[in-house]
Amino acid sequence: MKKEKTRESALNGEDAVIYLRLSSADGPAAESDSIQNQRSFLQEWAQGHGFHIVREFVDDGHTGTDFERPGFQELGRCLMDGSVRCIIVKDLSRLGRNYAETGRYLEQIFPRLGVRFIAVNDQYDSAKNTDSVQQMAVFKNVFNDLYAADASAKVRTSLGILKRQGKFLGRQAPYGYRIDPRDKYHLLPDEETAPIVQRIFGLFLGGTSRTQIAKILNREQIPSPAAQKQMTDKSRQFTGLWNAETIRRILSHPVYQGDMAQQFTRTISYKVHLRRRVDPEDWIVVKGTHEPLVSREDFALAQTMQQVRTYETTDHPHLLTGIAFCADCGSPLYAKKRGKYWYLNCYGYYRDPTAHRCTSHSIREDVVLQAVVDALRTLAQNQVDANSVARQRVEKQQGNLDIRGRRRKLQQQLESARRTRLGAYKDKAAGILSEEEFLAISEDLRKEESSCQRELDRLARWEDDQDQTRIIEQKVKAFLRFDHLEKSQLQQLVRRVEVDAHKHITIDFNFTDPGKGAD
Repeated sequence: MKKEKTRESALNGEDAVIYLRLSSADGPAAESDSIQNQRSFLQEWAQGHGFHIVREFVDDGHTGTDFERPGFQELGRCLMDGSVRCIIVKDLSRLGRNYAETGRYLEQIFPRLGVRFIAVNDQYDSAKNTDSVQQMAVFKNVFNDLYAADASAKVRTSLGILKRQGKFLGRQAPYGYRIDPRDKYHLLPDEETAPIVQRIFGLFLGGTSRTQIAKILNREQIPSPAAQKQMTDKSRQFTGLWNAETIRRILSHPVYQGDMAQQFTRTISYKVHLRRRVDPEDWIVVKGTHEPLVSREDFALAQTMQQVRTYETTDHPHLLTGIAFCADCGSPLYAKKRGKYWYLNCYGYYRDPTAHRCTSHSIREDVVLQAVVDALRTLAQNQVDANSVARQRVEKQQGNLDIRGRRRKLQQQLESARRTRLGAYKDKAAGILSEEEFLAISEDLRKEESSCQRELDRLARWEDDQDQTRIIEQKVKAFLRFDHLEKSQLQQLVRRVEVDAHKHITIDFNFTDPGKGAD
């Protein structure tokens, strides 16, 4: 007995560090186990038991199922250099919830390094443990591991339910959107980046390749999504580059057609936190959850066009790529420049001339394109009444849009935003709001006012039926001339163009040729 008292008194007053950890998966215990509560508890306990706390290591928001935590990694370095010889935690679960790794530290690493480890609530002290305490610690580590597995399953289930309800769960909104300040689960178009997304789709549907779109945006020093994330309100410097993969991800993301798409990746397990990509058919997609940036038709067309290989040789758009084929061997025709003209060449011959799959033949790209345009003009002539199409379009658009009701709501919303902004100004003058709070509120309200005013202006343009009919009629006539044919339009109109070795051109349309239908 006397020997034990001497040993305990020798240990009193020794230097120690405390380790604090909290994870969002800790559930109802998170409040009582908050970092501040752990700190206060351990400081009071250490003072009452004669320990001198020289340092603390903290992992706030880190899971206990692995040990790849910044605070614990720093603690590990201190253990290795010998500067830490005693660690105190609130309970064993703060050290970790992976029973195999936690046991390895308790049974091998800490004893080998001569480190004293204390878990206060579990009455665990490696300097005084009996065999029964050591065995109970093993069971508690297993229970902690089981708790982590159960908590992980519950979190996944609850998150899955929210995702299937169309709730946005990301910490940062997708490029082109912002999180609704009134509802953290809802997205709103971002006034600054939404037009960039719409421009990307417009360029791509117009025949510009993903690489060329990236070059255009970089040339104009438009911040990429990665650079946008790094920006602060005080710094608007261009700090990143666009690339073809970034453009591809934007063109492929269902969020831009108004659908909430989530679960693109998934962790391997609650212990292994590496993420693996999820096949698109396993994404959680809920339709119509927010305002789209592009129409469903344009989005679907962009997906079709992305399946076609393009050639990134110059800024020249090859409208026939993916449409033009060799009539003799069925191979695609690829574009190559010779002199001042672009030529379509048989890829079946080019791939392996010695295989004699086809012959070496080519045709000027502009000649084929002109043949397609002439055929489209001939088919459109006397088949489409531009004025009738324009009238139907106006009637349909106005039929789908309650102009008066929509204007009334927008005017009410605009007036409410103005009154709120005036109220905020009065609160600032009265000292209720700080300057920073007022500026933040005022900026959001001004954006809302601008958005309402733009929509009101757009609705006002619809009120003159005759003017709208005339404008649309002019657009229809211009389109039917096919002077400025875009790739997306061409793919909608033409299924396939075939050219043989004798330069005979055959065009297969995506609609029935009226002339052929009469036979």
